[in-house]
Formats: sequence, C-alpha cells, structure tokens
Amino acid sequence: MFALFPYIRNITYYLMFATVLGMFAPAGKYKKFVSLVMGFVLLALILQPLARFGHGEIPITDWFSGIFPQEVADDDWERAYLRWRNTYLRGAFEDQLTMQLNSLLSEFTVHSSEFTYSDDFSQITGVWVTVSREEAENRRVPFIRIQPVQVGQQAEACETAELVKNLIAEFYNLSKNHIYVTVS
Repeated sequence: MFALFPYIRNITYYLMFATVLGMFAPAGKYKKFVSLVMGFVLLALILQPLARFGHGEIPITDWFSGIFPQEVADDDWERAYLRWRNTYLRGAFEDQLTMQLNSLLSEFTVHSSEFTYSDDFSQITGVWVTVSREEAENRRVPFIRIQPVQVGQQAEACETAELVKNLIAEFYNLSKNHIYVTVS
C-alpha cells in the first residue's frame, strides 16, 4: 500500500509538468510532437511497476503489504471477529436498554442514561440515569427570575428519585443499591 503512494505522486507531478510544458510549447507542428512524446513518457510511467513485477524486482505481496497482513494466524481472525461481534452487540444492547428505559420512564424526561452489564450481556449490574419531570403547561417566564430553594422541591426530587429507582429495580430485577438517579 505504501508503494502505491509514491507511484501516484510521481504520475501526478508528471501530469502537472506536462500541462505546464504543453502551455509553453510553440503552436503548430511542434505542439503535436511534444504531446506525443509526453504521452509516451506517461505511458512508460504507468507501465513501469508492471515491468518490475515481470522481472521479479518487486514481489506483488510487497505492493499491497498495508492492505493484507503477511501472516495471520487463525486465532487472530477469531479474536478480530469476536471483537467486532461484541462491539456490535454492545451497541445494539445499549440502544435496546435506552429505548426500554425511555418507555419505562415515559412520564419523565430522561436526560442521560448509562448501564453496566456482564460481558455476555445476560445481566445488568448498574444503572445511572438523570431525569426531570415534564412541565404540563408553558408558563410565561419573566426576564429575570430568582427562585429560592424550597424544602418542598427537595422532597419532591427525593420522591421522584425513589419512584424512578422502584420502576427500574422492578423492571430489570436489580437491587436499588445499583441504581443511581439524579433529578434535575
């Protein structure tokens, strides 16, 4: 793969040189001759690697060394497949958990959620979620509003957190000690 970049670079430089030379070539019969010679040189540049392969100077495996590994053991392929499969399964599993959590907590706005689970995706070991209550009506908010912290709001947040913990613990059959809820 790395041998391909200088090859393409050389052809690109030659084409730029040929374009500039073609602009300065005298008009008439010499311009056709210059174009013909430049075309032959370009053809020689393009075919140069094929001549090297024919004479055995450059083995074809070296040309594509960046693309194909030289020697790959069977267990490397298996590990690569397992990594790909686990990445895919992890993404699908987390998407499924997020959808379940959003539908479970439909009366709340879920701002963020994070799950921990076993390596084989068979058991959820922890849930971190940030929720808030949706406001039913759009109230007119003044330009500057200072709202003191009220004890009732803190109690409501605790009740909301406890309600969310109960819902998640019941749905996922998980201990409340492994569920962390933040109410914003």
